[in-house]
Amino acid sequence: MIVRLRRYVRGSFPPAVYLPYALAWALGGTAMFALGQRARHGQRGPGASAWRPGWATLATLASFTVLLLVVRAVDDLRDLDYDREHNPRRPLASGAVAVRDIGVIIGAGTVVVLLLNAPRGLALAGAATALLYLAVLLAADRLVHWPSGDALIVSALISLPVQLLLGGYLYATLLHDTHWPAGPAALLPLASMLAVFTHLELARKTTRVPEPGERTYVAVFGVEGTARAALAAAAVATILALLLTRPWSPGAEAGWLVLLPAALPVRGALRFWRGGAERWPPADSGFYVLAAFTAFLVVDLLEGHTP
Repeated sequence: MIVRLRRYVRGSFPPAVYLPYALAWALGGTAMFALGQRARHGQRGPGASAWRPGWATLATLASFTVLLLVVRAVDDLRDLDYDREHNPRRPLASGAVAVRDIGVIIGAGTVVVLLLNAPRGLALAGAATALLYLAVLLAADRLVHWPSGDALIVSALISLPVQLLLGGYLYATLLHDTHWPAGPAALLPLASMLAVFTHLELARKTTRVPEPGERTYVAVFGVEGTARAALAAAAVATILALLLTRPWSPGAEAGWLVLLPAALPVRGALRFWRGGAERWPPADSGFYVLAAFTAFLVVDLLEGHTP
């Protein structure tokens, strides 16, 4: 069992990829909520109180990483038939691990996350809500086979709450750790996160020549439409990032740093359109997510050192 679980992690959740991703999203996402919360209450600029990573953050990072592993496991179960045809080398599709092994990962991951957050009030509620929604998605797929993975738009819409709930978990941990009041300040960071991931979702499925049976938004929006939508999502994410950091405010000039990650979607678009790439360069969309969240963390840390 242990050997098979290691095989699954190496093949479907490689730490070299997912750990930086989890770290950036958890820390950068929390920083986004902190920035929004302080702006809402007029605490930006010199002398503002700030969230800072501490010992409690370790529990958040561990929980978030395990949550992402559970999300990956649920997605692999939902995409099993498709992967057997199009991604046969993945551990589950190849038979290197069994469905029951994935069930063990999901069950054990759920227990770990709930235990890590048991003393944390709101954080426990946020984690439990995300896990419950994943359970509903999995039950719908296993029991009634809905929605079909080929129904890209429907699948994307019902998967959308997963990202929002993961963001909501980070917001809940922030409220617990700082004792700040909840409020509408969370909406702008959530919208910004959603725009970042919308770019990733569209860009990674933008191709000029889809393989037979490949699930790609090109089949729905066309090549140009999908590529333009991917670039537009990054543009919206950048605008929302500026609204969140408000770099034109006194003491918040570090917020202009959130413009830097936008260079990656622009480069990806140029390589796809002018360079004639067959697919949107995956490195540009993947590193964009890391860069976007890292930028928010850097901005928050720099503001905390404003004299």
